Amino acid sequence: MSLTSSRSVHPLLPPGKANLIPVEILSEIFQLVLLVRPQAQMTLVLVCQRWHGIMLQFPGITSRLFIRRATKKEVVQAFIQGRRNRFAVVVDVNDEEHGKDFNADDFHASLVVAGQAASRWTFLNLQSFPPPGEYKAPDTIAQPLESLIGLVMGEHCDLGDFFEPVMTAITTTAPPHLLRLGLSNPRAVLYLAQPIYLHFFFSLTTLTITLSRRMESPADILPHLRRLEYFDAQHLHLPIYPPDASLPLIQTLHSLRLKSVSVQWMAGKVFPALRWCSITFPHHIDTIRAQPVTMLACTDLVYDSNDLDPLRHFHHPPLGSLKVTSGQWDVNRGNPEFVAMCPIVFASARSLYSLDLQLRCSEKLLVLALRELPVLSYLTLRLASPSPLSEKFFQAFNCRYKVQGRLPT
Repeated sequence: MSLTSSRSVHPLLPPGKANLIPVEILSEIFQLVLLVRPQAQMTLVLVCQRWHGIMLQFPGITSRLFIRRATKKEVVQAFIQGRRNRFAVVVDVNDEEHGKDFNADDFHASLVVAGQAASRWTFLNLQSFPPPGEYKAPDTIAQPLESLIGLVMGEHCDLGDFFEPVMTAITTTAPPHLLRLGLSNPRAVLYLAQPIYLHFFFSLTTLTITLSRRMESPADILPHLRRLEYFDAQHLHLPIYPPDASLPLIQTLHSLRLKSVSVQWMAGKVFPALRWCSITFPHHIDTIRAQPVTMLACTDLVYDSNDLDPLRHFHHPPLGSLKVTSGQWDVNRGNPEFVAMCPIVFASARSLYSLDLQLRCSEKLLVLALRELPVLSYLTLRLASPSPLSEKFFQAFNCRYKVQGRLPT
């Protein structure tokens, strides 16, 4: 059975009229897509003859300069001299696909040559650097980063002596239209959270901060996210905000994913544009119980916690898709969590087409709940063991349901 949903989609252009979009706008869109998903290059090329021509006409769309362990400065020079358009730079010394030998002088020379064309960098991806002391760091980046629209700094990117020059160049010469920022290095987060550099966050539309462990000091960045649409944070340490704090991102967010991050800043707030929300192991969840969150546009919700009671304190339109995970280890503990989840399920009974559950509960409770979902088309049961599901459970299903999950053979 085909997927059904109560949501309607309103295209920006009439069907079959995408050819009306100017080439210049499409080229900018393609460039932004490839910054986020480089693997989409072939997909864009194969869509139609017009898109194929645009991809070839604007070589800067697909140009990426890689500086790896064995990269020679001559290779970097040839790359830069052979292109007049803007390009992305990826630094990854852990990538041994093109050579395992590391030469500190060659690495330094490659960075210097690349920095001479820094005004043409559109995207800077710093995945990994040699350990401090194994290379000579350039003192500065030669040109202002006037074309930079995206920056990523990986978890294993310890810039050592090069940290200050890079961050100084980014925070002082990057233009006010930086759109995308991805950080996995807590040192970089705290550096940019200094008052003198907070302007760096003003223009961001996408912010990803994924840390392997929680930061010791809080980063007070939320009040400075004025245009943010996509926010993905893991182990980010946020301060406690007063109820009247000005947080512009509440009005602009379209997509939110928080893992082991405080939700205190969301308490009592109304999110008018948030469509997709994922919350995993939230911190300060009691603030939501006291002051519910209203999400006026949210139709897709993901929630993962051993305490599902806070779900009833998230107010939103009827959901189309719901994914809930609870780590309670037996049915006696899982049943109350399932009951706590039911109000949000029943409130969306006429629109919920997709339900994904990883929750230990009794078979009887599960069947009773599923019978109240007339438009459910996709059910995923993530079970540690399928043995609790008896033959009667499957007989209770209406044939219109498509069941996904690990079932006994």
